[in-house]
Amino acid sequence: MNTAAPEATTSTDAAELHAAATVMDGSTVIELSDAHLHRIRQGGVTAVNHTVTTPYADTRTALRELNRCRRWIDEHPDEVLLALTVADIERAKAEGKEAVILGPQDTEMIGVDLDLLGTFYDLGIRILQLTYQRQNLLGAGCGEQTDPGLTHQGRKFVAAMNDLGILVDVSHCGERTGLDAMEMSTKPVVVTHSFCDVLSPHIRAKSDAYLRRLGEQGGVMGITTLSGFLYYPDAPSRRPDLTRFVEHVKHVVEVTGGVDHVAIATDYDETLTEAMRDEQLKNTEFKSLLGDWRWDERRAIGMDDAANFPNFTEALLTGGFTPAEVTKILGGNWLRVLGETWKPGER
Repeated sequence: MNTAAPEATTSTDAAELHAAATVMDGSTVIELSDAHLHRIRQGGVTAVNHTVTTPYADTRTALRELNRCRRWIDEHPDEVLLALTVADIERAKAEGKEAVILGPQDTEMIGVDLDLLGTFYDLGIRILQLTYQRQNLLGAGCGEQTDPGLTHQGRKFVAAMNDLGILVDVSHCGERTGLDAMEMSTKPVVVTHSFCDVLSPHIRAKSDAYLRRLGEQGGVMGITTLSGFLYYPDAPSRRPDLTRFVEHVKHVVEVTGGVDHVAIATDYDETLTEAMRDEQLKNTEFKSLLGDWRWDERRAIGMDDAANFPNFTEALLTGGFTPAEVTKILGGNWLRVLGETWKPGER
């Protein structure tokens, strides 16, 4: 990162850089609709890591959700493709399509059945989060009061993911479980969507010690733009903006020792409605996680939806990052870690 005072950058410069980059959202729930495709086109987004199954879903439900997404992709061959390899993402960029990576945020639909893990791989899963908030058969989620770390079966599971070519995601894992996964994995481990605990203390945030290990292991963390996560401790009701997002990006760069370990992950759920969110806020646990932000303020200023992705480029350039560094943060770092994790023969 350029530590000198940033030079003025024109909107034209930022637009050209954004258009040339391979842009990826490291974690989102996409709406299977034309409206989603319109937002993606407006935002110049090449690839998304889509939470294709509902957390805690049983096997039958997860298969149905996965099938529904696969059928939607098949019905839109001119606009969408299923990303099984890095080459698929590169092709999507060249052809002006959206590459959808299937990345569940839970393993409860698999349990510890390694044959079933292979089946989900065959169906297109390429990123998989080990736990979602609570304890499961693999390890502890960050919502647990205690975290004994990755279980014996969890270690076997991580090894099997490495062998298959599935990227290990530890976003919602407890700290000990996530660190154990990094220790066990022979491939880089990622935090697809989180933020920095030093800046915005939270059970979902990651400590500096965690970030240092992530950098040593070659991993990447995507920074979310949810208001409840980028909040200011000294002004908790102040809605964050993309300057606050850049502060979290800079902190990851400083702690990990380089720009290669940070990226973007909105953590937006396009299927969520205001009525659904009102119902969620009746749950004390949910409210403590995301706060009770007004519906129109739940996301950072400047990033209301995927159509606003060019604003990331503007904010990063204004924040002092060079064009080459911005290109990495927009998607280059995700491509690098996917290339190191997915099967080399499939690149």
